[in-house]
Amino acid sequence: MKKLMRKKIIYILLVFLVSHVLWADKKNVIISKIKVDPKQVAKMVDKPKEDWLSLSLMGSKVGYAHIYTEPTTYQDQPAIKIRTHTVIQIQRTGTGLRLETIRTCYVGLDLIPLYFLSLSNETGQEKRVEGIIKNDEIILKTTLAGITTDSRRILSPDTIFDSVIGYFTLHRRLQVGDTYHLNVFSMDLMKPVKTHIQVLQEDLVDHKPVFVIEYSMDIMGGITTREWVGADGVTHRMESGLMGLELVLTRTDMSTALDGLAEVDVILNTKILSTGFNPLANSKKMSARVSLPNSEAAILTNQRQRLVALSSPGIYQLDVSTLEVLPAITRTELAKRVQGDHNLTQFLSPSVYVQSDHPSIIQTANDVVNNEPMAHKAANQLGSWVYEIIKNKNLQVGFASALQTLESKTGDCTEHTVLYVALARAIGLPARVCAGLVFQSDAFYYHFWPEVYVGEWFATDPTLGQWQADASHIQLAGSIMESDSMIEMGEGVMRTLNQLEIEILKTE
Repeated sequence: MKKLMRKKIIYILLVFLVSHVLWADKKNVIISKIKVDPKQVAKMVDKPKEDWLSLSLMGSKVGYAHIYTEPTTYQDQPAIKIRTHTVIQIQRTGTGLRLETIRTCYVGLDLIPLYFLSLSNETGQEKRVEGIIKNDEIILKTTLAGITTDSRRILSPDTIFDSVIGYFTLHRRLQVGDTYHLNVFSMDLMKPVKTHIQVLQEDLVDHKPVFVIEYSMDIMGGITTREWVGADGVTHRMESGLMGLELVLTRTDMSTALDGLAEVDVILNTKILSTGFNPLANSKKMSARVSLPNSEAAILTNQRQRLVALSSPGIYQLDVSTLEVLPAITRTELAKRVQGDHNLTQFLSPSVYVQSDHPSIIQTANDVVNNEPMAHKAANQLGSWVYEIIKNKNLQVGFASALQTLESKTGDCTEHTVLYVALARAIGLPARVCAGLVFQSDAFYYHFWPEVYVGEWFATDPTLGQWQADASHIQLAGSIMESDSMIEMGEGVMRTLNQLEIEILKTE
């Protein structure tokens, strides 16, 4: 079962980080403070151009990016079209994973966003997101497993697409000490992200003078990228620390970019070895000493785990315990309690990956519980069924939705979790996705599991066949309500990987 814990969450975050390193390629400013000259922008893109970049992780090549820009029209108005094609291929405990994304966006010559289309394929798992901008509102159409979900978001006037930041370079000259702020619309998060930019220093790359620029995104504790760019706007190198794993993009030619990729196993490089006792299987309680700067932001305090600061800075005691007694409440009583409580009703809503309103999900959930009146017994029946029905514990699938998992009966902890959450919501049990760590055999591994509300929030683990998730499950930040991308579930990983140290003091 240890193999099942080495999951996709690192892979998902790698994809997210790569896409945001790619746009960090020139000087940045607040759009509302800049008057863009459409004629000047038209001169900047008066003919098609392309860039090739090689992507390396931990010193080994794992992918490439191709960016193609051309002048065009959109709905009869002059526009810029930018197409970014990215391929990443990594190993996960010997299993190959490939992600390919093609993102096309259109902006006006005033750089105002007009439209985008994002297509992704995660080892056969296809996803399509279309964004149409009208009157300061973006209409999002997300298609996964043949089902399209619509949503809307308001965009502030200073929001731009991530791929057009570079066109501000010609509006101001780079100077050491310059600092700027803006909102960048992320095609991973499907929302604007506050970004801080600072020109740090001058440097040389291949004997050519460049500026070193730092970009900090206000998300998941902060993601920082550094770029070496010439005064002519040519990017020579970009670096970002992916949770302690060095990610580098370098400018190159097509043949070099497309050349063979190395086999890097990210999961084997992201497990957390602990000291002290090994947690007991199916443990009820666990106490540990953890070392991590700002642990309160990374490790949740909730009904099953408590974090207490010790005398030394950055050192905490973490106590995790399972519930001794489950509430004896009927589903009818639970429905009355949940009704009108937004803190609970939000966890009954469907989402792109959790299609709790789909007829197949609803029918399956009702068939499984078979009119069981008690909430906790119904929750247990769902967990046992998910554990048994997913026969193929396959690490090679992309991030599948609940409906896809129901059909394929294949997947690892992410698929077990989204299917369980969808089934629980379908019968009126509030449920949510948890992200964190679990101990398996030799170390702690990043993992997904669900929580279900049965009068109290209760952690269960259908991946491991644990009716009550044991005390070796440590829940990290980001585990609240899933978005259409699920990327926020990686916040705890971003805050802990290659930083967290765990000493097990007691387990029982």
